[in-house]
Amino acid sequence: MLATLVPGSTTESAPWPFLIALVLFGMPHGAADWSVAARLAGRTGFASRVAGFRWYLAMMVGCTALLAWQPGIVTLAFLLLTVFHFGMADATAVGADDDGPLARWCLVCSRGLLLLATAFACNAVAAWAPFAEIAAATPWANAAWMPDLDALRSGALLGVAAGAVLAVCGAMARFRRARRLEAVLDLAEHGLVTTMAALTDPLFAVGCFFLGVHAVRHTCRLANTRVVMEPPPAPAGTLARIMRVHALSMPLMVPTALCLWPLCLMLGGFGARQVAVATIAFYMISTLPHHLLGLRLPRPSRGFLVQ
Repeated sequence: MLATLVPGSTTESAPWPFLIALVLFGMPHGAADWSVAARLAGRTGFASRVAGFRWYLAMMVGCTALLAWQPGIVTLAFLLLTVFHFGMADATAVGADDDGPLARWCLVCSRGLLLLATAFACNAVAAWAPFAEIAAATPWANAAWMPDLDALRSGALLGVAAGAVLAVCGAMARFRRARRLEAVLDLAEHGLVTTMAALTDPLFAVGCFFLGVHAVRHTCRLANTRVVMEPPPAPAGTLARIMRVHALSMPLMVPTALCLWPLCLMLGGFGARQVAVATIAFYMISTLPHHLLGLRLPRPSRGFLVQ
């Protein structure tokens, strides 16, 4: 609606969802991984926590090296991983995990595809621009392989078509399990995500989904997971639990901010655009271990859910 009424408005404000996400839900939902990893493994004490977090840091170092060497290939791999990362989080949040593999995997694939593929299909140049800026700042940018944007757009069009088919198939699978309202809500959300990706600046669309949907849902999942929240005893209210998740993220937020500093310098400064693109570069480095850690999260206990 905003893009229709005020053309260009989402382009001007495109970095802001990512900037807000630095302090609210977005970066904190990932920075909580330090505490999540320790609590899942039952580790206490700084030395023990660092030892348990080594695999996470090793993956980040490996991803950094690959990004510096082949930014084009790493970007495509990151986009593919993001399709599954966003989709799996949504499938869990809306209860599709309980409706069989067809319903689950159709929702997983369709949600991420309809967001990212639509953005690239409608505006490939703008969608690729942040990744082009990241690639240009890498040491071997001139020698690295980069995808052809026309081919990328053609692939994105196929992704949109596949996402639409999978969305319908997933809704039908849930409908047949007598989850009629959930099926309708899934299709409505698919439609809203696709419309936003088609009508707004790609950076704005992905940032809004990341901040307002993905990060919020993951934070709420952590807030309803006993092993993550306790001890001490978890507060009863939703807002209080969300605040605790943000508090759990603080030990990793400081080193994350220090990492963003050199990334911004490499990208040319500390303007809104550069900071947003720097955060995307950081997510390219950290999403793989973040995703793998998320796979280890238990299902929230029903007796522990916020009322």
